Formats: sequence, structure tokens, C-alpha cells
Amino acid sequence: MRGFRGFSTLLLLGAASNLVLTAATAAHAQEAELRLAAPPSIQAAPSQPDAVTDMVELASTPAAVALQSGAIAGEAIAAESPENQAIEPQPSTRADDLQPASQPVQAVAPAANFTLGQPENSLTSLDAETLAQVPTLVSPEGDQPDRFFFSTVTGLSDPTALQSSMRRRAVRTPIKSTGIAIVASARQRLGGTSSVNLAVEAGEHILGFDLGYTTTRDPGDGGFGVNFFNQRSWFPAFRGGDRDVDLPNGDTPWLHRLGGGVEVFLPLGDEIESALGVTYQRVSVRDDFFSNDIFSEDEDGNALTLDGSGIDDLVTVNFAVAADRRNDGAYSTEGSILRFGADQGFLIDTSDAFTRLSASYISYIPLNLFGFNEGPRTLVFLVQGGTMFGDVPPYEAFNIGGDNSVRGFAGGGIGTGTSFLQTTLEYRFPVASLNLFSQDIDLRGALFVDYGTDFGSGDEVIGEPAIARDKPGDGFGFGAGLQARLPIGFGRVEFAFTDNGDSRVIVTLGDRF
Repeated sequence: MRGFRGFSTLLLLGAASNLVLTAATAAHAQEAELRLAAPPSIQAAPSQPDAVTDMVELASTPAAVALQSGAIAGEAIAAESPENQAIEPQPSTRADDLQPASQPVQAVAPAANFTLGQPENSLTSLDAETLAQVPTLVSPEGDQPDRFFFSTVTGLSDPTALQSSMRRRAVRTPIKSTGIAIVASARQRLGGTSSVNLAVEAGEHILGFDLGYTTTRDPGDGGFGVNFFNQRSWFPAFRGGDRDVDLPNGDTPWLHRLGGGVEVFLPLGDEIESALGVTYQRVSVRDDFFSNDIFSEDEDGNALTLDGSGIDDLVTVNFAVAADRRNDGAYSTEGSILRFGADQGFLIDTSDAFTRLSASYISYIPLNLFGFNEGPRTLVFLVQGGTMFGDVPPYEAFNIGGDNSVRGFAGGGIGTGTSFLQTTLEYRFPVASLNLFSQDIDLRGALFVDYGTDFGSGDEVIGEPAIARDKPGDGFGFGAGLQARLPIGFGRVEFAFTDNGDSRVIVTLGDRF
């Protein structure tokens, strides 16, 4: 009888301990759920799970030890009873079993996320190992008000009403002949909504910079910007064609621009940005990078500037607007972008003036024709055109032909006129996936056809540079290439041919569009 009472007592103690531990576990689980539902600002940050901590403390009290000992003894005796052999074992409620397995604690610091600045609102993330292998300056990504960016493209505002050789215009017609050159830009955030931007371009036929201050534009917000710039380069209007026309001393004409401007940003609606600005520039034609010799005419007596002194003090009022509905500004595969520009220019102290209107439309159309790897297949359609009225100087006219115009021709090799039309069809398809500097890179192919014409308007430009050099006035190019978004920017290698039998190999950073 005493054995039976002892056995019953042990069973009761075991059951009581199970009830106590089960209630404690349920209470702490409910508390944990309440903590998870609470806002992050009022959640505690325990060093280990609260339920496990409290149960360890509960198990260390004398009453809990006694209850737990009775439960263990009761379970052992019950297991030895013949009538209980078939009963399935219950999950253990021992505190030791409830604790997570002991593992060494490692302090893990969050990895810094770096970004390499790229054009048209795109940033490529790089890790520290990659950064050590890429020859460019970067800075940690984040909300630091003074963060610094460095890029191999200009990275300037778009759209912009400021005029310089490094700023995007409504239409992409050549405005410089660079030869082999490099472009780099740096942006220093000053805190709040402002930044200082510097873009530099240097090469065998160009040297220039654009230094500007800009208030950061958020969608729907306005702002303003100012810039100071200088450009010294060969110029497409004075190049190309079947006949070379140089300066009276036999040297190639170099166009020098020195100026600055101010603009304000005017949001017009959803995904529509615009800018209105005024730019002053002193324009002259010389015979080298740093020459002081100024020329107003070429060797045939054709005017190179509007003013007979060889120096034009030009003021332009510029308006630019863009409706951007692309899915990715730097690597678009669908969507469209529409640009429009209007400029009014006039010379100081003269009656010479001109008006320029231009527009472009690019559409990215998903089209599954063929490809050699997984990835988007896209047909890109471009059409752009423009016209000018008044006294049009040769350095402000539309130049047609070049790596970002009609490929296969040299810059300005088709024409230099007061009106033009240019169109492109390009099919882009996936080729392969590569891993470079620990980065996954999608390599894609491209097949393209370009066409451009100046509508016979070459004789309406002051000095008639296209007529003097026997430029054809229209032409088309076609070819194929490879494209990839690299850690240092959008890269492309293209093989282009023209309708007159010429060809060019294009190796450059930056999208054609």
C-alpha cells in the first residue's frame, strides 16, 4: 500500500510539473507573439530568447527541482509498467532539453555596400573584393550627406538646359570629335539636397570640363543648377566629307568654348521633368589646344564664326523636357522616353540670332525573335529630328553621322545642316552570362540599321561647311555588336558598315541611345 501511495505521489508530482512548465511555456510564447506584433521602436533586444531564459530560471528554483525530479521518477516507473509499454513517449519538458544547442557566438559586422556611379539613374553594387580590382574611386552607399561618387561617364543632370559638350541634349547629334579619349566625373554631396559635380574629358583631340552645382531633384520637386565649362576640340562640322578643308596655316580647326549658365528645374507631371536656363559662351576657332591664334575663316575663305573678329559672344535661352517611362535608365528593355528642346540664341552687340527646335522618341519593345541565353529580347526604335531658323553658325548646326548617330560614318561625316531626320532600328538579344570581378555580367548582342539626312539644308549654315567638304547629305549604316553593363559602365563593341562601302569598329562606354 505504501508503495502504491508513493507511486501515486510521484505521478501527481510529475503531472503537476508538466502543467507548470507547459503553462510557463505558453505564457512566454504568447508574450513573444505580442513582442513581435509591437512596433520595432518598443521591442526589446534580448541577448537570448526570453522563454528559454525564464524557463532556465524557473528550473533552478527548489520547487521546480523537486517537481522535475518527481516527473522524471514518475516517467521512469510508468515506463516499466507492463500496461504502459505501448504508450508513445511524450516530448521532454526538461529545461536542458528546451535550451538550444550551445554554439560559439561570432560577432558579424554588417558588410559595407559600395556603389559605382553610372548615367541615367542606374547604380551597380560592388563588394569590397571587387572594388580592390576595379581602377575607379567609389564610396560607401547609404544616407551619408557627404558621400562621394566617381564614375567613368558624365553623370550630369538630365534633362538639362545648360549647354556644354558633356551635357545631354534633346537629340544626339555629334557636337565634338574626340579621337581616343576618356571621360570621368565626380560628385560630392554637400548635405541636404545639393551637390557639386565635375566632369572631365581628355583625349587626343579634346580637352574639357564641366563644373556645376545642383540641388538634388526628387520626382515632383523643383530645383536649380549652375555650371562653368570649357571645351577645346576638333569639331564635326569642320571634319568628314570627301574633301579636307583646313585653316589658312594648314592646321585642323579647333573649336574653343568657354562659358557658364544657370537653370531651374520645372516638374510638369508624373515622370515628366523639364529645365529652363540661360547660357553664355565665348566661342572661337583656333589651331591647337592652347593656341592664342584666332581664325574667322578657313583656307577657302568660308566663315567659321558669325563675328568677323573670330570670336562670338553667344547667349542662348534653352528649354528641355523629357517624359521618361523606361524600366531602367541605363539598361532599358521596355518602355519609352520622349525628349523635346527649344533654344533661342543671339550674339551680343550684333543682330545675329537663331531659333532651334528638336525632338526625339525612343521605344523599347519586348520582341522574342531569337537569342542564345536566358534574358530579355528587345527591339529598340529611335526617331529624332530638328530644324533651325535665322543666322545659324556652323558650331550650332545639326551634325549627322558618328558612333552615336549613323554608325559607320565619322562624326559629322554625312552632313551639317539646319534641319535633319535620323532613325534607328536595333534588335538586342542575350548571348551569354559571365562572371567578372565576382559580378554577374549579362552579355548581349545587337543588330542595327541607322539612317540620317540633312534634307539638303547644308547651304543654309553660315560658311556652308558641308558643301565645302562635299558631305553626301544622307546615308545609312548597319552592323552588329556586343554590349554589356560592366562595373565601370555600359560597354559596347560594334562593327559598322555604310552604304558607300566604308566601315568602322566602335569601342566605347555609353549606350547608343
